[in-house]
Amino acid sequence: MRFLFIVPLLWLAVPAQAETGCEDVWFTRNLIMDRAGYCFDSALGQALFDNSDCIGKQVQPDPYYRPVINEILRLEVEHACRIDTNRQWLDMDDINFRRVLTDFPVRDEFEGGCLGWTGPQTPLYDGHHEPFRAIGQVGPGDYVHFAHYAVQGAGEAGWRYVTVHAPVWGPFKSAGWMYWPGEEPCADYAG
Repeated sequence: MRFLFIVPLLWLAVPAQAETGCEDVWFTRNLIMDRAGYCFDSALGQALFDNSDCIGKQVQPDPYYRPVINEILRLEVEHACRIDTNRQWLDMDDINFRRVLTDFPVRDEFEGGCLGWTGPQTPLYDGHHEPFRAIGQVGPGDYVHFAHYAVQGAGEAGWRYVTVHAPVWGPFKSAGWMYWPGEEPCADYAG
């Protein structure tokens, strides 16, 4: 079993969790649409995405991303997500890492963390399909936050999108797709 304690942190249980989860899935869905050429009207969309290469409003994302979009839409409905698109920012530490991803994470309703990475320095990648490139890392002592679904499927087990913080949930350090088959080497777990 991955976590010693399993305590669900449902988005709706705490307003801050709901907002963070909704912002996360909103950004992912709209990043996919941006890559398809969508032209954003809202202040938030224009602040976060580059309209210089947009082609219109009636765009179709790559079919590869359809399952991700469907899951995000389900989560947005289930949690009654409402994002204020009149503002110009989202409260996401990893937003710059997200912009370079080739595979997109989907926020999980259950979160956990590794409280003190005891393994070696481990690279974080821009995706879980080759070719991928390193965009960050997890180092000894780091706190690793698991807030997104692990990748499921033949030949893909062991991949998970993570964010990394200095010890004791200190400053944000890094993010990306980590490959670690089996239980992560952690001093302790939270979840």
